[in-house]
Amino acid sequence: MFSLFQKATQKPLQTPPRLRGSIRVSREGIEELLDVEEFEKATQAAFVPQLDFADGSLLADLAKRGEKLQKKEKLTREQLWFGAYYKKEIESLFFPDVVVKWIAPFLGWGVFANRDFKKLEYIAQYSGKVRKRQKGDDKNAYCFEYVHAQGHPTPYIIDARDQGGISRYINHSDSPNLLPALATLNQITHVILIANQPISKGTQLCYDYGPDYWSRRTPPTPL
Repeated sequence: MFSLFQKATQKPLQTPPRLRGSIRVSREGIEELLDVEEFEKATQAAFVPQLDFADGSLLADLAKRGEKLQKKEKLTREQLWFGAYYKKEIESLFFPDVVVKWIAPFLGWGVFANRDFKKLEYIAQYSGKVRKRQKGDDKNAYCFEYVHAQGHPTPYIIDARDQGGISRYINHSDSPNLLPALATLNQITHVILIANQPISKGTQLCYDYGPDYWSRRTPPTPL
């Protein structure tokens, strides 16, 4: 795995650091604290809360693309501001105060607030393996298109099927309380999730996956 916060080169990069501590999980009404290894076993996915690049040359390409777009002023003020404002959360192993609950076999896991959240509070970034798009990715429900800015796609996606952070477990809603937004930091763009309204403790966190996602998949189950 390749860490984001090193100089983009074709040389091997360090493995992203692992989250330390416990994750609050609820199954069949029983709430417990699991360490990362136990959580991974329960969810059948590696817990990696930062972007993980397939190789150093991919990271270098993305940094170069981001630099060109920034020079051409194609990056919005909002995404640059978000990158600066949420820099600490993006660069760290930030973990929100939430409970990951098993809902039902047809829906799987969901993420619920363990305290009240204020509007614009940072929740997570959409993390996973950043790699080139492949045939059949339309059938992968955990793929998120990697873009530097709206209207500027890349040949890459963020694949969270086998690994990802807390955002991997956040469900879709047509009336979401989270907003997905672009945040650019050091020429690398992140998809972050922030509260678009005050959220009360016990509320399920959700965001709108978007029409492109559902145009290729079965319509979502209402929450």
